[in-house]
Amino acid sequence: MMLSLRRLSCAALLCGCALLTSCASPPLRLYTLGMPSDQAVRQPHLSPRASTIEISRTVIPDYLDSQDIVLRNGEEIVRSPKSRWATRLSLGITDLITNQIATFHPNELITDQPLADAATLRVQVNISRLDVDANGSVVLDANWAVLPQDPNKPLIRDRVHLSETGDVSTDAAIATLMRKVIIELANHVNQSVPPHA
Repeated sequence: MMLSLRRLSCAALLCGCALLTSCASPPLRLYTLGMPSDQAVRQPHLSPRASTIEISRTVIPDYLDSQDIVLRNGEEIVRSPKSRWATRLSLGITDLITNQIATFHPNELITDQPLADAATLRVQVNISRLDVDANGSVVLDANWAVLPQDPNKPLIRDRVHLSETGDVSTDAAIATLMRKVIIELANHVNQSVPPHA
């Protein structure tokens, strides 16, 4: 009888484990805004007199500045239950803007990392609205300033309103759509960066 109770307990334990395993959620997916290039990029050697352009951390609305991938459904912000950004969204946006601007200035040091000395220029981007809607549209409102180290040079300010439409049926599609609009923003910001800063 003792043996039967043990077998019954073991069977119940195995059934419980099997039940828990079947209820386990799928693995969490992590996304980045940037995509690694499959081409070898040859960076020219920087001269000691090369200009440095510091890209400050992008300011975005507080409710977006997390690792949550969110979709707006009217007044409701819906968080993805199965995917997240690999880093805080403000850091991912800053990284993408930095890399995009750097492609236009191969002979200058464009960085979002701390510098040993003062940068020739500093770029500050502020995003006041970045909504990806459940109907497949993304709207971005942003302003930026390009601040020269030399106080005799003018401060440059500008702003932009961008909108795109696309697929939002998956988290990967949302990441692709957001990447597209951030690259468009970076290209606008780059137009404000004077050549050979």
